[in-house]
Amino acid sequence: MTPLAHTGHWYHTLLYVAPVVLIAAGLWWSGRREARERAAREAARREREAAPTSTP
Repeated sequence: MTPLAHTGHWYHTLLYVAPVVLIAAGLWWSGRREARERAAREAARREREAAPTSTP
């Protein structure tokens, strides 16, 4: 029963930590998504610039 007794001491800490972890995870995920989108935009821009232009 000792481990269950310690739960009473820690549950309130989890209530404070959970929102912080959720926000941090959301910011991390958003940063990753933005980096992927930025890389895709740069690749498309380079591809457009490298494409030969046809002049009639």
